Amino acid sequence: MGGTKSLFALFNHRFEVLAQEKFRSHPEKGGAKAFTAALESAVGNLLRVARKKALKVRYVGVGCAGDIDMKHGVVRQSPNLAFLEGYAFRARLEKLTGARVFVGHDVQAALYGEYRLGAAKKGRHVIGVWLGTGVGGALIIDGRLHTGACGLAGDIGNYLLHSVDVSPEAPRKNVLDSVASRPAIAGEAATLAAKHRAPALRKLSGTDVTEIKAGDLAAAINNGDKAIEKLVRSRANLIGTALSNLVDFINPDTIVLGGGLAEAMPVLFRSEIRKSIDAHATPKAAGAVRVVGARLDDHAGTVGAARLALDMFSDEPPIDRKSL
Repeated sequence: MGGTKSLFALFNHRFEVLAQEKFRSHPEKGGAKAFTAALESAVGNLLRVARKKALKVRYVGVGCAGDIDMKHGVVRQSPNLAFLEGYAFRARLEKLTGARVFVGHDVQAALYGEYRLGAAKKGRHVIGVWLGTGVGGALIIDGRLHTGACGLAGDIGNYLLHSVDVSPEAPRKNVLDSVASRPAIAGEAATLAAKHRAPALRKLSGTDVTEIKAGDLAAAINNGDKAIEKLVRSRANLIGTALSNLVDFINPDTIVLGGGLAEAMPVLFRSEIRKSIDAHATPKAAGAVRVVGARLDDHAGTVGAARLALDMFSDEPPIDRKSL
């Protein structure tokens, strides 16, 4: 369940996609009630496919954006999905499916999918950064998901870029999320289009921020909008600068980039982030880390959530159950 879309998938034991369902996370009206209706419809459709194939769904995994109570399977808070605050995914899905259900954070699930089945399979100490509606992050240390003291480890979107005011009342405006997420970049791009400095983007999607998607930014760059290219490269460079601190602090062997922006412009984001890490991190730590794109694309989160659910009910769970 991401800030923009919710994607559901039915997998076999080899984690091959047998069927999928998708809808916009934010209903036009109806809030949680409308979301629940869409969820029940999507899950019902996948269960019907499973029955037709004579398969029994044994595990259900959920990855949801926000602060998740993993012990009880409830959304504590979700800034981009405020209507889901207090939403009891586990109880609802156990009733719908009769399966064992584990609910986690969307980027933690996505990184776990890449670690077990995708681009980070060779890694041991891995940082994941997903660039979409927000800038999400996750960590794997010594081959285990590192969730931290209260489940929030990896929250790179709240990485402070500049301290403006030390008073506790001051809003933390200069964080990575406010400058490098897709909505933040789209906002600046819309201004450039309105000022006729990005004619290709203006023609593609106009000047409405909500209409500017990651693919539109990529297309505008491919069609010669130098101002958009400069903007996107500068924001990718900022992400790399933030990551360079973590490269020295954590000393990872792999950084995985996922989400809509990284999928739409994989070479641009990888090259700018790599360049920034090399420029700012110590040479030995920078040389030890590889920067790769997510290999599972749209299904990193779904594969990861399913695999995480399966493994969390095994004898060697990737997250210590006592820490939940």
